[in-house]
Amino acid sequence: AARRRRRRGAEDAWQAAVRTAARIADEAGEIAVERVAHRPQRGELARAGGGDAGENIANDAYLVPADRAEDFRSRVLAAAEGQEGVRVEVTGPWAPYSFALPPEPAAHRETA
Repeated sequence: AARRRRRRGAEDAWQAAVRTAARIADEAGEIAVERVAHRPQRGELARAGGGDAGENIANDAYLVPADRAEDFRSRVLAAAEGQEGVRVEVTGPWAPYSFALPPEPAAHRETA
């Protein structure tokens, strides 16, 4: 019974984190002009901000107009407020390398 309660508690926490991540994505999407979902970090990288070990469930990059950066940060953090066991980190601004496209292969380029 104790194992079942722990498993149910872990599942409930996971579902709450997933709902929070979706709420954050909705809020961020109202301000950002682009979004890239990166692979969630594992191990030490998931603890980059310090604190206890946990599971990284979202690792998104948002392209945000400079004049909306503080509004973006406030809204994202507010979307996670009061969610026990959920930690949200907003970093940046960063260079927009997440939104750069790789060059087309030579076979697909038109020649002039």
